[in-house]
Amino acid sequence: MVNKILIFRTDRIGDLIVTCPTIISIKKYFKECDITIITSNRNFDYAKSLNLFGDVLQFPRSNLISKIKFIYNLYKKKFDYIFVFDGKERSILTAAFIKSKIKVALSSSIKFHYKLFKIKFFKDCENTNLNEIFQQMLNYSNVKVKIDNYDFIKKKRNNNFSNKIPMEKFVHIHLDEKWFSELYISSYTNINPKYEDFIELINSISKQSNILITTGIIDTSIVYELKNKFLEKIDEKIYYKKNSDKSIYLIYMPSFEDIESLLRKSKILIACHGSITHAANSFDIQKIDILEEKKIKFYKRFTSYLEKYHPIYRSNFVLLRGDIMKKIQLLN
Repeated sequence: MVNKILIFRTDRIGDLIVTCPTIISIKKYFKECDITIITSNRNFDYAKSLNLFGDVLQFPRSNLISKIKFIYNLYKKKFDYIFVFDGKERSILTAAFIKSKIKVALSSSIKFHYKLFKIKFFKDCENTNLNEIFQQMLNYSNVKVKIDNYDFIKKKRNNNFSNKIPMEKFVHIHLDEKWFSELYISSYTNINPKYEDFIELINSISKQSNILITTGIIDTSIVYELKNKFLEKIDEKIYYKKNSDKSIYLIYMPSFEDIESLLRKSKILIACHGSITHAANSFDIQKIDILEEKKIKFYKRFTSYLEKYHPIYRSNFVLLRGDIMKKIQLLN
């Protein structure tokens, strides 16, 4: 008998990556299963690239009629298990209308009207280890399997983008919008690296190691300056400079699959916490993870399973640069 399973993960790529070990464990437990996942527009393409799901559906972003049609089409199907891993009310309400023997959901608050639904809820608190609560959801559902597969990206198809970069075992800096609180979360400590100070960090690292810099999807002035003042353009994505006997590459707006390919050849990752931090866990990489100190309990929910993991706290870039160099010297 084929077990039909519906999963909700209507948020970001990083959230999906954190949940993939649980999903793969479910898939391994059932000898035969057909898994449908409902995603957001942000992680739809990545979910398709995983080749884990029989069907990948994107939750409608707007238009009430399209949402009603979407829920109705799911209502016409019958599932054996529904897992609401994203904890979002839209997912919980959708699950309430779909036929299934077992429904379990994560939620940060158990609202009064949720009692009307035939759904088993698991409370998601700020200090909750997510993998532990996912395990509880499986246990309740009689899916008797221990969650593992934390290196699942290693087995994922490599798009071989890293073959364009003729070096290995480099220090990988992911310079995305999270380094700038005005582009990220305004209440977080602003790192705000200036061009000259960032060049000083690069020069210090390049005394020992080759460097690869990847950018996020939002343009920043520092990336513009790196491309136009410091590096030479190879093509639309790749910029390069030789610094003494070390190489420095910048990859402009890579896809996430490009980043996965590059991680396969990295030795140290420096990044503000996000999906790249979790993807790096599939490979033999030291991870210097830049966190907001006042949110440390929140981050621990996601990071407890990470190996070779070294958190440091957000601060003014001149101070942060010193913390980064201390970590690199210990890890090299």
